This record gives sequence, structure tokens and C-alpha cells, in this order.
Amino acid sequence: MRKVELILKPVSYDCNLSCGYCFYKKTSRLYPGRSHLMRENVLEKLICECMTYSDGGPCIFCWQGGEPLLAGISFFQKVVEFQKEYGRPGQIVSNSVQTNATLLNTEWIRFFKKYNFFIGASLDGLPQVHNRYRQYVSGRGSFEEVVAGINLLAEGGVDFNILSTIGKETAYSPQEIYKYFLSRGLYYLQFIPAVDRKNQQVADFSITPAQYGNFLCRLFDIWWNHGNPLASIRLFDNILEILLGQESNSCAFKDHCSEYLVAEFNGDIYPCDFFVNKEWKLGNISKVSIEKLFQKARLRFGNLKKIVSSDCKNCQWNFICHNGCPWFRWVRNARVEEKDYLCDSYRQFFPYAIKRLEKLRDSILFRTSESKRF
Repeated sequence: MRKVELILKPVSYDCNLSCGYCFYKKTSRLYPGRSHLMRENVLEKLICECMTYSDGGPCIFCWQGGEPLLAGISFFQKVVEFQKEYGRPGQIVSNSVQTNATLLNTEWIRFFKKYNFFIGASLDGLPQVHNRYRQYVSGRGSFEEVVAGINLLAEGGVDFNILSTIGKETAYSPQEIYKYFLSRGLYYLQFIPAVDRKNQQVADFSITPAQYGNFLCRLFDIWWNHGNPLASIRLFDNILEILLGQESNSCAFKDHCSEYLVAEFNGDIYPCDFFVNKEWKLGNISKVSIEKLFQKARLRFGNLKKIVSSDCKNCQWNFICHNGCPWFRWVRNARVEEKDYLCDSYRQFFPYAIKRLEKLRDSILFRTSESKRF
């Protein structure tokens, strides 16, 4: 048995919003046209191949975009039907959807609740923060519709978390953003630095390493809460996992890449959602088995993490970041041999927070040992 994880883009980069920092828009160069809905035969092939290759092990399907809900409920009903058809009795199958939340309604909520989908909802914070980048094509902000969708998720009992993207112009108020989320009862949070490369340079909207380092330190201070955090923040949890001797759930902090594949709407397969381009296309599911595609990804892409820059060789924090994320190493000068664009952010944040994180680790270990005594 083996775990198989796939990111699927059922409508490619199609979206009802036009977010200022969206890096998926670049995919239009590969797949021009106005509509990109995954065909049923491609969907069936992807699910069948994954379920077969897993040999009864866990299958993780992450539905992303663009905006995946544009595929419609009937598409996702087919998803569940194919998973039932090709799955084995007792096999663990999970589905998550990353959505801008504007298209959510009671029908979607009933469906997600019935089939235990996990939802990631994109909300950047207070209205003035969220609406800076997350806008409709008309330029109107999406805050009100997003909050309405998140309210539906909460009222319907659907499991979800919040993904908050931080750009250059929205990186100044981490404490206010955090307080806002807690005031709305949102306790499962991810903060993603917006960084991209355009016109042969780092994109204008990209958060700077100094900004991100300051953002993390200020966010950590309010999250710390005298050693009793009230919320889960993914980055902090990832570091705690490492301090506890576990492998981080974040691919950026693993010592290797290629644990998942990305499937475009037409069945083209890539090793990472940041590297959906001609250079890194691995093949198409109609012509190459998922097993061989994973093998190609591991051989070619998986070892990028092992390329070590001179800055990484003797760094005391390498046990956390493992040479950095290949995307953030590439983004500055289009060279994965470079150090991670966020390296200076981490070198600011890790020593700032490490003692308090170690206290949390020790507290977790103590509670665990105590629970085993009784």
C-alpha cells in the first residue's frame, strides 16, 4: 500500500475573480481559450489510476484552480462516484477544495457535508486588506461574498480552514488580521507569502523578505498568548512538528520534493503547482501511467531540494527548511541554485521564536507522557 496525493485543476486557471497576485494566470500561455472544464473520461482516468496505484493505501485529492467550483456540483458528484467505483472497501479517500468561497450556496454545503470534503477558503483579513488584491474583473472587492460563503460553511458544519495571502501592500497589520479572524471564530489559519516572477524580475506585488520576517515575528507575538495559543497557524505548527522529531506536513520544509503531482484539466501532469510550464511537464495521463509519472517526478524534480547553495551549507536553521523551497529559490533570478527568496525572513524569525516554540514542544511532550501514565 502507498499514499497517493494529487492536486487537480478541473477548470485550470478559470476563475470568477481576478486577484492581483494570482500566479495561476500564467497558465493561459499553455492553455489558451475561454473555458477549460475537465472531461469526464480524463477525470475517470485520473481517479482510476490513483486508486489502483495506491494499492489500497490512502488517496488524497486536492481540487484547486482557478476556482474549482466553476466545474459545478455535477462534476464533483462524478468525482465521488468514480472514487466509490475504483476504491477498495475500507480505503481512506479524502477530498479538499481550495475556493475563493464566493460561489458557495446551500447546495454546495449539503454536498460537502454529506461527503466529508475539507474546504480551504481564501480570506485575506479585514475588508480593506482583503479587497486590495482579491477583486472581481470589474475591480469590485469580494470581501462580502467571501464572508457570506464562510458563514455558510460554519453554519453547515463543514470542516474548513482559512488561507490568507500576504502581499507587499497588505503585510503591515498581522496583529489586526489575527484578531479579526479570532473575532469571527476562525481558528485554523494559513498565511501565504505572495511571491512571483514576472518580466524577468520579482513581481511588484511580492512581499519582501524583510516584510515577511517582520510579519511573522509580530504574528507570533500575538499568537503566543503566554504559551497558550488560541489558534492553529500552519507555519508555526510545521516547525513544531520538526521540533517534535516528525516530518513536516509542509512540502517546503521537507528534505525532498515530488510527494504529489498536479493534474491540469486535460490530463497533463506536472510535479508542482508552482512549476506548471513546458519545461516541467511530465506527460499526459492518457499516455503515461500515474506510476511512471511519479517515478519521473522523483527522478527529475524530487532532487531539486538537495541542491545546496553556499548560504545553506553551514546554516544552523537548515534542519527546519532543508535548503528552502525550489520555487522560492527560483523566483529571484530563475535559478534553483540560489538561496530561498525567504531565507532572510526565516533567519529573522527562527531565532526570534525558537525558544518559545521549544517550550511548546516540551509542554506537548510532557502532556503526552502524562497521558500515557493513566
